[in-house]
Amino acid sequence: MNIVQVGAYPLSPDCIHGGIESSVYGLVKQLSMNHTVDVFDYPRIGGQNRVDMYGQITVNRYANKGVHNVDAVKSIEDYLRDIIALHPDVCHVHGTGPFSKAMYMSLKNYGIPVILTVHGLLKEEKWQSFKRKPSLKHLYQFIVQTHSEKGLLRCAPMAIVDTEYVKEKIKGYNLRFQPELYVIPQGIDNSYYDLKCDPQSKVILSVGSIGPRKGHVYTYNMFKMLCSNGVDARLRIIGSMADENYYKQLQGIVKEDGFESRVSIEVNLPHEELLKAYSSSKLFVLHSREESQGIAFAEAMAAGLPVVATNVGGIPYVVENGKCGLLCDYGDVRTMMEMCGKLLENHDLWNAFSESARNKSMEYNWERIANEIENLYSKIS
Repeated sequence: MNIVQVGAYPLSPDCIHGGIESSVYGLVKQLSMNHTVDVFDYPRIGGQNRVDMYGQITVNRYANKGVHNVDAVKSIEDYLRDIIALHPDVCHVHGTGPFSKAMYMSLKNYGIPVILTVHGLLKEEKWQSFKRKPSLKHLYQFIVQTHSEKGLLRCAPMAIVDTEYVKEKIKGYNLRFQPELYVIPQGIDNSYYDLKCDPQSKVILSVGSIGPRKGHVYTYNMFKMLCSNGVDARLRIIGSMADENYYKQLQGIVKEDGFESRVSIEVNLPHEELLKAYSSSKLFVLHSREESQGIAFAEAMAAGLPVVATNVGGIPYVVENGKCGLLCDYGDVRTMMEMCGKLLENHDLWNAFSESARNKSMEYNWERIANEIENLYSKIS
């Protein structure tokens, strides 16, 4: 089968930024074992038009012709020209923003079989951003992204979503034409299954893009409370840069509190270093405001790390509360601190959660996931 993937693809496999890049990269890697796969990366601001080869995988990259992400739609004609020339059996579009909507509609109009994956709910993400910091900019983003997301879902006869949470949210949009929704999770690289975390470690690990949505300030405040209760631990916060102001704020708080020797904030860590971070930690913590799935949870569980997280969005579908980890309400720092202390001090509980986490993580194996997606390709090609 000749397959085209349209979505964010890492500039380097050694440093993957964000969930969509991770998901597209993993799916392409698996599909390329049995099919011809061409990738069309999102237009990047400041990027260049070029073609990269990674073994048998061809990655087409295009420059954003404007200065804003929404300007990516100006490159649609270039994409269509090059995709049509490949005569694909199926095109797979990732995301529900304006560029993804324009690509999906254009491919459909040309009669090319196309399928959609919803990566997070833009309506929910942008609304949360607006509520946290009301501004004309955030209101504009909420209106534009919501209009794009709903418009795309109205014209997509089927779509892939990563959790039941996303499926139920989309049903609540009350669309006139509701797509048939298939729940297929986003997978994790096989390298995570080779990891083994360190039960003797004092490191609490938090992996997520550096921005308000991942709640790193809450995690840090929880860690301070943990230390004030006499727990000897260290916190590592690792993620791609999503909000530089938030990053500087977080750094400033840590410095002001004199916690620089116990807390590290590491940005854009190479893949090999990220694997080492999982292996050298004892507990995984993330105080997310909203998640559709959260790939980092599956990565952590594959390493055997029990998880402490917030009971929001798709997280409870990934982290089984009381089995693979413990979940608290968003903003409830004290309860999160108590949960971390419980897992750090109770070795029998830690061992039971670690084993359950490993078993649960097998649901995110790319080979199984790719097989499900291939079956959908066969339906529409």
